[in-house]
Amino acid sequence: MILLALHREGDRRFRIVELQDDGSRAYIEGDALYTHVTGAGENLLAYVETMQGALANAPKVLLLGTAGGALATALSRRGTEVTAVDDLAWAFVAARRWFQLPDQVECVHADALAYLGATTRRWSGIAVDVFRGVEIPDQFMTPEFGASLLRALEPGGVIAWNVADGPASWTVARVARAMRQIGLVPHLIQTADDEWSNTVVICHLAQQTDPGVGAARQPSVNGKT
Repeated sequence: MILLALHREGDRRFRIVELQDDGSRAYIEGDALYTHVTGAGENLLAYVETMQGALANAPKVLLLGTAGGALATALSRRGTEVTAVDDLAWAFVAARRWFQLPDQVECVHADALAYLGATTRRWSGIAVDVFRGVEIPDQFMTPEFGASLLRALEPGGVIAWNVADGPASWTVARVARAMRQIGLVPHLIQTADDEWSNTVVICHLAQQTDPGVGAARQPSVNGKT
């Protein structure tokens, strides 16, 4: 394993590494793997594939939480108009330098809550992938955040929320409940990568019945951060 970069921000520690056997690259905070791509920038994590599938038919997507930008890259390469928001400016530097984030991805250095509260823009798809380590900060589990998401979502849009835990976990239950409180119907897809298990919570308005908006491959048991 080759260490490509090391970055510290307050008490947070980030590493970019390259695996010598296959040339793939990973973005890691602490012990949490956020991004893993091939040398060509193709995603290798199942949870990202599941989120991409859920958002595949959305022409405009807002990503809250970027890390190495695997989801932003995958969507942009398909022609999706992508806005990526992260409170860590260095994440965008890393994503462009080591993970082939396309130039056309709009990168916004901002707190996700503040950005949603201030913007008047709307998107047909929103991805929520916000963590400190493997935990979702409490401020994203509030009715206010849910209301902000709903305001930013176009009619007929979809929200894909990544949770670094299994579908029976308390965190997934909190996310699903928060989405129901704003009138969305959550559909849970468990994903797995090696020892990691994630759940992607895919949400539509109540009148929408098809949880697989993208109709892309959705692994029944696959993905992680």
